[in-house]
Amino acid sequence: MKCRPPRPVRQEPAARTEIPAGARVPELLAPAGQIESFFAALENGADAIYLGLKQLSARATATNFTLDELAQLVPYAHSRNTSIYVAVNSALTAPEFPGILDLLNALSEISPDALIVQDPGIILLARKFFPELKLHASTLAGVHNHAGVNRLHRMGVDRVVLARELKLEEIESIASKTTAGLEVFVHGALCYSYSGFCLTSSYRGGHSGLQGKCVQPCRLQFRQGKNEGFFLSCNDLCALPFLPRLKRMRIAAFKIEGRMKPADYIAMVVKAYRHVLDAPAGKEEDALAQAREWLAQSPSRRLTTGFLGDDFQSEILTPHRSGSSGLWIGTVKKIENNRMIVALRQTIRSGDRLRPESREAREKSAFTVAEVFTASGTPGQQGNAGENVLLPLLSGVVPGDRLFKVGTRTKTSAAGLWQKVRTDAVPFYARAFQGKEDVVGTWPEVNRQTSRAEETVVLKVGSWAAMSDAFRSTAQMIFLTASRQNLELVARQRLSPVLRKRFMWSLPALIPEKELEYYRAAVNWYAGKGYTAWELNNWAHFDLFEGDRSRLALMAGYRFNVRNAAAVAAMADGGCRWTVLSLEITREELAHLGATPLSSIPVVPVYAWPPLFTSRLVPRLSEEKPFMTPKNDVYLFRKRPGHSVIYADRPMNWFGQMPFLREQGYRHYLLDCSEGPQEPGRDLDRLLNNFRAARAEEPFSLFNFERRP
Repeated sequence: MKCRPPRPVRQEPAARTEIPAGARVPELLAPAGQIESFFAALENGADAIYLGLKQLSARATATNFTLDELAQLVPYAHSRNTSIYVAVNSALTAPEFPGILDLLNALSEISPDALIVQDPGIILLARKFFPELKLHASTLAGVHNHAGVNRLHRMGVDRVVLARELKLEEIESIASKTTAGLEVFVHGALCYSYSGFCLTSSYRGGHSGLQGKCVQPCRLQFRQGKNEGFFLSCNDLCALPFLPRLKRMRIAAFKIEGRMKPADYIAMVVKAYRHVLDAPAGKEEDALAQAREWLAQSPSRRLTTGFLGDDFQSEILTPHRSGSSGLWIGTVKKIENNRMIVALRQTIRSGDRLRPESREAREKSAFTVAEVFTASGTPGQQGNAGENVLLPLLSGVVPGDRLFKVGTRTKTSAAGLWQKVRTDAVPFYARAFQGKEDVVGTWPEVNRQTSRAEETVVLKVGSWAAMSDAFRSTAQMIFLTASRQNLELVARQRLSPVLRKRFMWSLPALIPEKELEYYRAAVNWYAGKGYTAWELNNWAHFDLFEGDRSRLALMAGYRFNVRNAAAVAAMADGGCRWTVLSLEITREELAHLGATPLSSIPVVPVYAWPPLFTSRLVPRLSEEKPFMTPKNDVYLFRKRPGHSVIYADRPMNWFGQMPFLREQGYRHYLLDCSEGPQEPGRDLDRLLNNFRAARAEEPFSLFNFERRP
């Protein structure tokens, strides 16, 4: 295998042709978490299939594929005019950084049609060393407006997977103002939080959704006072009714979610969408009716049109419903003689895969139906809706449990399917990327300021009212959230040169498409007035500044989830002098980065009260009192303009870890007081005194500090 020497970074990539000549547009893109799903997608009309590897996939709990298996699947799919996209869309941690070069080197030899990525470091490395690899920005990149699409396209990304939280008219606007390929989800599960913004699974247990390890905390049953419900659990998306309109937009691909789904589900969903996409003009309504019948046979949560519909608030959240996926087959009525007496709501057959669920929505181990017995005990292969049938007793099942169909055992074995693929396969041997040790040396190293006297405190507040206390503090850099209210208030103020020197704007991570031009005008008005220091928190923010950017002092905020040296270099490549490290970072990663040359000054967040959930949805929760999980994890709900947020009951606080951080050579520290369930701008003097004393007041959380990366 040929290994490459380092190549210069491509600054302004030429536009690429996203869809090959002769391909269907838009393409139907289906998931595959295992070989059975791969064939189900292939045989039912998918134009492209996306899948993950055993490493760096944002569905880490799917079966996924090895590099050797991928090397066999790609030519097999290509021989059948089907594209393969590989998800390498997990956040890259510092210890994983050297290995990503080996992985990208192997992928460049296998030549899939594109990689799906979110980590800034992976984007930089792919464009610098493997320019032949096409890149698609994952929905975890949080792109929700046209400025984000344009920024990533200029970085060399060929296609952007838009956030699932967009309305139809927003997608239409983005499509009209961009030239990059666009991909939209049309079917499958919806997250309560904005794509790429959820920290809950990571905060509560170290299972980061940005690393594909989400344990779906939004699916839990919560209680608030006397009310109980699945307040945050979303129904599934089905965009079938909108396909005719979406087909008329400049969309490259319609994406089906479901790398964790069984093959029979994938087959039915792909078949339904293929039928509608291929329907000729005048026959679309008939095709929709047939497709709905097929989808009714596939296990799912209640289907809605997601954020595409006019009434998404009432359609997506139904708190009285279980958050579980699957087709509700029946309910266990009694246990007699080691058998379950089940009242059926749907037909059941031998080979069906069922999962019991308790009345409290606790999921239990799934099982496969071998035989179905009538009420009299006669064995058979099927039971019909309305009948009572007997099934062998499963351990842990009790009367009242509901049974959900989550799949059907396939007749073809995985081994048999792999044999089909391997018939014409050429052996693949992955080799290491040569020159890994020299990669970091290709980036300019910044002065890390190693003396204790040069420590810099970065203080961030959320309201103009808190700025007087912030200016009286000893913080060297003071950020104010650039909300519309704050932008208009500061425009009427006169700041002295001394205060202006410390003042910086922090752009909000969410800027809806309709507000983008307001922010563009505001940013450039302030930049023209000499406000040159800005914190960026989304890819769109890079695109807001017009003219010469060399005079700007930019900081990359924690929303970029920077956890490795390549990602730091990507931020520096975008003009950021400072980079706030991810809130999810661990002690081990901090030690690793502390010993690594970096090309942007690392800023360690030592205090923050971030929203764990950030959503366009407004659940039926009160802001007056907390709500909690069955394990008594406590959350606080707050409404914000245009969205809602949910906080933990305590902030992240690393003040007690200051000796370790100083020992690692870090000298820039962020105290983020701009967010939280309380009024932004709490007792700053007390907070700064505790910081100087390296003392953390209870209650607080260390987030992932002591966890393994």
